[in-house]
Amino acid sequence: MHQPSSSPHAPALPGADAPVAALPTAPTATVGRLSRRSLLLGAAALAPIVAVGAGSAGQQASALSGFHDAAGLRRVGEWPHPDIRSVDFRFDTGGMVKTFPPSVRVTVPPSYGSSPDRRYPVLVLLHGQGGFYQDWTNRGGVVEQTEQHEVIVVMPDGGSGSFYSNANAPLPGRGAAWESFIMDQVLPFVHANFRTRPEAMAIGGLSMGGWGALALGQRYWGHFRSVSSYSGPADCGISTADGLAVAGAIWICPSFELAKHPLTANFVGATWGPSVNPPIAKSYNPMDNIETYRGKRVFLRTGDGAWDDFFDDLRADRELLGQFEAKVGTIGENVIENAVHPNQQRFSDALGAAGIDHDFAVIRGATHEWGLWKDNLAEDLPGIMGVLNA
Repeated sequence: MHQPSSSPHAPALPGADAPVAALPTAPTATVGRLSRRSLLLGAAALAPIVAVGAGSAGQQASALSGFHDAAGLRRVGEWPHPDIRSVDFRFDTGGMVKTFPPSVRVTVPPSYGSSPDRRYPVLVLLHGQGGFYQDWTNRGGVVEQTEQHEVIVVMPDGGSGSFYSNANAPLPGRGAAWESFIMDQVLPFVHANFRTRPEAMAIGGLSMGGWGALALGQRYWGHFRSVSSYSGPADCGISTADGLAVAGAIWICPSFELAKHPLTANFVGATWGPSVNPPIAKSYNPMDNIETYRGKRVFLRTGDGAWDDFFDDLRADRELLGQFEAKVGTIGENVIENAVHPNQQRFSDALGAAGIDHDFAVIRGATHEWGLWKDNLAEDLPGIMGVLNA
C-alpha cells in the first residue's frame, strides 16, 4: 500500500508562539480516494470515540503548551491537539534539512496532563517511503493503541526516501541530514520540552522506517533498549538478489522526493553517492553489525507479500525504473514479490547464529500494508513497555 503522497505540511504560522487550536485548512490535494484535508482532519474526527485518558481535556491542553526552541530547532509552526493527546511542530532546522521544513508529532500518555510530576519513557516511530509524520496517527492507530500504555510517542518526518541516513552527496543547497535531524535535534528537543526518561527509549518503524529503526538502533547503541522493524529490510549487501534490491532502493529513493518538492529535492545517489555498494553502507547495514543488537530487545515482523510501496512507485516512473535497472540489473518478479521476507529472515538467522535473543515471525498471507503494521504495533507494545519500565 502506498504511503500518502500529498504534501504533509500545513501553512506556516505568523509566529512560532501563535496559539492555534487545530491545523489550518489548506487547499485539497487528492491522494487516490483520500484528500490531504481528509487525512489531516481524520485524527480530529477520532475525538468523539477516543478517550482523553486520566486527565481532563483542560489538563491535557495546558500540558501541551509552553514549549521552547532547543537543539538548533526553531519552531515555525505549532499545533496542539489535546483531543488526541498530541502536538505538531514544524521546524526551521538551521540548515540540517533544506529540502523542506520538517514536522514532528508528539503524542503524550493519557495521564500526562493529570500527573505533572511524572516522567515517561519514549517511543520513536518512523514512517515508510513516501510517508510523513502523521501516518502513525492517521493509519497506524497510535492514539487508540497507547490508551493503555504510558509512553511518549515521537513521530518525525524522515523524507520520502532517505532511509533515515544523512544525504552524503546532496545537490548544492539541498542538504538533507535526516539522521542528524532526528538524533541530534528532534530527540534533544523532545527531552527539553516534555517530561521524558531519556534513559528509557525504544525505536520502531515500518518498511523504510523499519530499516531506519534497525540502522539507528545499532548506530546509536546506548540510546534504545528496544528496536522494532515491521516489514523493514535488514540487509543491503549486494551478494543476494534481495540485498541488491535494497541497495538499489537506497540509491534511487532520494528522487522520490521530487513528487512533493520538485524545486528542492535531491536526485538518485544523494544518500551514499553514486555507488550502490559504497564503504559507508557497512556502518548502516544491520546485517554487518549483528553484535550491536546483543543486549537489546529486537522485534521483527514481516509478511510474505510484495514490497509494493517501493516497487509500485518505481514501476510508475519508467525513467526511474530504467535508471534502477541500469544500476543493479533487471529485478525479477520473484524478488519484487518477496524481497523483505528473505532479507529479514537472513538477518534473523544471523542473530540466532550469534546467540542474540530476538522475536521474529513471518505473517503468512500478509502483504506490505497498514493492516499488518497496525497489528504489528499492537503485538509489540506490551514487550516494548516491559523493557522500558524494567
